[in-house]
Amino acid sequence: MSESQAAGGTTANPDGYRQLERYRGLIFDLDGTLVDSMQYHIRAWQEVGAARGLALSYDYLMSNGGRPSLLIAREIIARYHLPDDEQDLQREKTANYVRQIPNIAIYPAMRSLLEYAHARSIPMIIGTGTLRSNVEAVMRHTGLDAYVSSFVSSEMVKAHKPAPDTFVASARAIGQIPEDCLVFEDAPLGIEAARRGGMDCCVVKDGRFSLDEIIRNRSVL
Repeated sequence: MSESQAAGGTTANPDGYRQLERYRGLIFDLDGTLVDSMQYHIRAWQEVGAARGLALSYDYLMSNGGRPSLLIAREIIARYHLPDDEQDLQREKTANYVRQIPNIAIYPAMRSLLEYAHARSIPMIIGTGTLRSNVEAVMRHTGLDAYVSSFVSSEMVKAHKPAPDTFVASARAIGQIPEDCLVFEDAPLGIEAARRGGMDCCVVKDGRFSLDEIIRNRSVL
């Protein structure tokens, strides 16, 4: 078994992180990538559905990973012909989610990577489809703000994943061009956003990743 396999998809030896230094910036999706919060987003939406006699499936909600909650609320209203206002539905879901924030934690493998990059002053930023207030609360609770100080949230761009705007704005926020940044992402919509932005992408699954399997999208080598 390799060191990478032993560490659950990343590298136990810090030397394995050295290839991060070929990038001028690291961009992280938040939910399901840095922290184990996707289960709580899904639970929050399912509570919204249950209150209306709807069984919103896990797979359906997972397929919407990376989309802002307002857009998901709009789709659910249209799909199930609900009389609700989309902003009211979003607020209800957000309230359900916020109650779960104390249960959220950073994935161990991601914390190790953050520690490595932070110690070497590699610029890092979060690019997410979630609300600013949720990002701030999760960063404070989990201690992410000890490693990453800036983010781009759903309110800060007009076109959301799979459009590249979130990641492009993230790169610019840390003073880099997109092609010089590496994106970490768990959801298909975000992986596509990285591709459209010309950024390499490291796919994360349940907090695990392999830097030997980066999807190469950038035109500048």
